[in-house]
Amino acid sequence: MERHNLKCFIIDDEKKDRENIRLLLNTYCPQVEIIGEAGDKLSILEGLTNVNPDIVFLDVQLGTLTIFDILNELEEVNFKIVFVSAYNQYAVDGYKYNAIGYLLKPIDPRLLVEVINKASQLNIEDEHKDDSLNEIKDLYAKIHEVPKISITDTKGTHVIKIPSVLYCVSNGNYTTFIRKDDKEVVISKNLKYIESKLQLYGFFRIHRSYLINLDHVKTLVKDQGGYVIMCDEKSLPIARDSKKALYDKLNVI
Repeated sequence: MERHNLKCFIIDDEKKDRENIRLLLNTYCPQVEIIGEAGDKLSILEGLTNVNPDIVFLDVQLGTLTIFDILNELEEVNFKIVFVSAYNQYAVDGYKYNAIGYLLKPIDPRLLVEVINKASQLNIEDEHKDDSLNEIKDLYAKIHEVPKISITDTKGTHVIKIPSVLYCVSNGNYTTFIRKDDKEVVISKNLKYIESKLQLYGFFRIHRSYLINLDHVKTLVKDQGGYVIMCDEKSLPIARDSKKALYDKLNVI
């Protein structure tokens, strides 16, 4: 069966990110015709109103605005959407909507091809077109719901927002949670157990004693065998056998 071209519009406030999507589409998805791109509110509204795309790649956060501040000003949303975001793998895997897709930066070309193949099979004029904006809003709320973990110590059960955890420190069979608000919580579980619970949320074991939240790494230092400086200015050592995997996780070039 002959493939029909998909008319594509790219939205991101970072020019380099728009160029990256354009390069990937041109390289891996010949059935896609890129008909425009935009990075600010005015050009986004003009583009989406005038060029009639089939599919739009968009970054949710556009400076101080979200894409929904802009979509709300459109009379209708009759195109398919692919989110491109920096949110962690848990948010994406946990709330895939079975519509088009949600790609993490940096974009994996294999996942991009899957999304485009899926879009090629969808009918732009399907019966759910009128409900698409509400569906997108519902999904946005879901993927931005803050993940939580419940941990128990001698004082009771604490419900902790996972992004607030900077790192975890091992002390034998106990683990200390270091948090943004400087409130430490100690529980009687070893660090290996905690790692199994948090690794899907962007945590990485850099040392036998430390499990860190990659979102809170401030600096990587090569001196003295290598260590990280976290956003609370604490320096934590990197084990030799963890260094390469850590650098890969942080896309060090």
